[in-house]
Amino acid sequence: MATIFAATSLDLTEEQRNSLADALINDLGTIYKHALSFNLVQIPQDSCRGDSINQTTFFVCVPPYATLEKKRETIELLHNTMVRETGYQGELKNIVLFQYHDDDGVGKDGELFADIKARKAQA
Repeated sequence: MATIFAATSLDLTEEQRNSLADALINDLGTIYKHALSFNLVQIPQDSCRGDSINQTTFFVCVPPYATLEKKRETIELLHNTMVRETGYQGELKNIVLFQYHDDDGVGKDGELFADIKARKAQA
């Protein structure tokens, strides 16, 4: 499963933001076919300074066994989708950070995932 949180300071209308989110979800679905959770939040430009203006940062949370190739593919896909949908904004405008999780580091519906799996294994 991949959980991706994107924060952007691009000056987008609601329609543009929704269109961008749809494009990102669609494109990410080519890599994360089975389980994808995606959120896009817009930050007002007057809250930003320096390079963070017109910047989008993606926080990608995946299992630690995600391959280097999948990480490269994700970074390239996110960048290419952003450029296609919003135009080239310059250098340092599409940042991707990976966070790794395992069964002992993820909760679901109020319960540690490792505990859920252990309970299911006993059933």
